Amino acid sequence: MGKVEVQAYFQMLDSYISKFSLDVYRKIRSNEILDIKVNVGFRIVNINKKDKEIIGQIELAYDLSIEVNKESVAKIRLITNGLFKGNDVTEDKKFEEMLKMNGAPTLSNLARAHINATTSLSGMPPIIVPLINFAQFFENATKTDLKNEDK
Repeated sequence: MGKVEVQAYFQMLDSYISKFSLDVYRKIRSNEILDIKVNVGFRIVNINKKDKEIIGQIELAYDLSIEVNKESVAKIRLITNGLFKGNDVTEDKKFEEMLKMNGAPTLSNLARAHINATTSLSGMPPIIVPLINFAQFFENATKTDLKNEDK
């Protein structure tokens, strides 16, 4: 059997957390039932074509509000950035779509892991951020953008 090289034309080059804050207002006990409200933001920072590659930087932001019995007990803010590349034949619109549908979920998983690990180490119950349906997220964002343009 011959060697087959399988490599996607869309790759993550790098990622980093640009902002992280954890504000805890009181000790959270492990037996408490947490209500976690999540707001997510996404933006394409830039896209550049260079040589035979197209490079895009995206930013994903999480704002979590954690409550116990409607009492605010903690807030978490995390902003992460990712750098992705595609080949030069990728159309700009298709590359933007790849950044949204592949880049955002990749960064999301890294952000979720960071929040889980950090809260685990902080003496509070580990916070497991719910998964995001990014197809629905971007569809809703597009509808909201269109409504805002009508005003």
